[in-house]
Amino acid sequence: MTGPSAPAPTPASAAALVRPDAAALLEAVLELGRHLHLDMDEVDVAGRFVGVLGRLLPGRALVVRVLDPRTGEPARCYAVGGELRPGIETEAITLKESAIAKTGLKSAVAASARVRVGGRWDPPFHRVGAGFAVPLVAAGELYGALDVGYPPGVDAAEIGEHDEGVVLPLANQLAVALRGSRLYRDTIGLRDYTARLIEHANALIVGIDHRWRITVCNRALLQLTGYGRDELIGRDLRDVMPTEQRARLTQLFAAALRGASQDAIEILLDTRRGDRVRTVWSIAAIGGSHRAVDAVVAIGADQSKLEDLQRQVIQAERLATLGQIAAGVVHELNNPLTSIIVYAEHLLGKAEADAAALEGDREKLRRIVGSARRIMGFTRELVQYAKPVSSEVDLVEVNDVVRRSTSFCEHLFERNGIELRLILADEVPPLHAVPGQLEQVLINLVTNAAHAVEDDGGTVVVRTRAVRGHVEIEVADSGPGVPAPDRDRVFDPFFTTKTDGKGTGLGLSIVKKIVEQHRGMITIDAAREGGAAFVVALPLEP
Repeated sequence: MTGPSAPAPTPASAAALVRPDAAALLEAVLELGRHLHLDMDEVDVAGRFVGVLGRLLPGRALVVRVLDPRTGEPARCYAVGGELRPGIETEAITLKESAIAKTGLKSAVAASARVRVGGRWDPPFHRVGAGFAVPLVAAGELYGALDVGYPPGVDAAEIGEHDEGVVLPLANQLAVALRGSRLYRDTIGLRDYTARLIEHANALIVGIDHRWRITVCNRALLQLTGYGRDELIGRDLRDVMPTEQRARLTQLFAAALRGASQDAIEILLDTRRGDRVRTVWSIAAIGGSHRAVDAVVAIGADQSKLEDLQRQVIQAERLATLGQIAAGVVHELNNPLTSIIVYAEHLLGKAEADAAALEGDREKLRRIVGSARRIMGFTRELVQYAKPVSSEVDLVEVNDVVRRSTSFCEHLFERNGIELRLILADEVPPLHAVPGQLEQVLINLVTNAAHAVEDDGGTVVVRTRAVRGHVEIEVADSGPGVPAPDRDRVFDPFFTTKTDGKGTGLGLSIVKKIVEQHRGMITIDAAREGGAAFVVALPLEP
């Protein structure tokens, strides 16, 4: 960025150039001091200095080159009284050893690629051959350079020494101002970055000052409690503590304000919804000057999801144990069932051969045989399903998987008077999948559909079809459906709309994971039956 440049000065003698005295220099310093403030940006700071210098040193060509050796970016140039040469923004700044010594520039910075030490001034202007450069140094760090150039015909040696004495204190003042502006900008950036980290942290964060006033509360805490930021910021923390926990928590935070940290503090948070959430917190003191505590920050975690997960682990252990018991029960059932089937078939055979036997007796024996075979078939499938699921991919007939999976759910339909309809396409090509996992997908979806219609004895429909390189399995119901706002959330872990005891919130998330592992996708929409329709699309190619 280049500031405004005036036409090149006309030739003049050194005597014709105004030489500012100490009073003029003092007035310039005071003027800059009156107008500079910390939150001014670089353009304002450098522009004001160039303006003051232009009035203090008329007839000279002046340029302030601001750079940051840390980034290697091109210098920003602010000029008056001369035309700048193209490309000086990327050129190294040539400084004399005497100028480096006078300003206290660190040797490591002076040896950097942005600075070149030499005995001859390298003019940044057109048609200006004489002048000098003063480094802009604050706290040993380089913030740029101030170049002063003279018109042709001027004896720079005669006036340069005087001008350098005038420029040096102003250059120091400019360097300090640039350093302050940069530090202020960096501080604001760091503050905003820290604020964003706190705001978006996946933890509950609240901070108070030494007067117990809440100064920080992040988005996770607000979302959990349902309160607005303006309802908490500035309030006394003790006023928002649950009444029955106030004495204990006041002691803990008071200890933190004295410098004692606290870990694993359980707090039941009241929410705007009227319920309570169990949380665990760590409380730490933040020291200020003279080791006094200026603030306290508390970082917490919502334990409700962990509790849900613990319940699921316990439930999984119970189901695993139940599966082992069921396998034993099935084994014990098979022997008497085999006897029942054998004897019933024997009696049925005799009854059918006996012309005097009543048809009603024959029918009763047929039902005994059919029911016993049905029980044996179900127990065989139950044992098969309870076995550890293999992760090996096999060529699967989708319609067979649908029939086998729905057979496990027959009791749901019979008990609640639900109609189950299978609409299976005749020509559905086989696909590569893990059979046990695909069965789990179907059983979960069919069970959910049955739960959705069990109150009114509705309908559940399972359809299969082949569509453009995919096989689609649709499980639809005539229930109330899934509200549009919840459709993006139904696959999230622990999200459920079912009443307590009927849903864990994990079934659909597991279904989605299995489908995605098969390179497929699952979607939810309104069903033609009136409820929800879950459609699983699986690719035919492995």
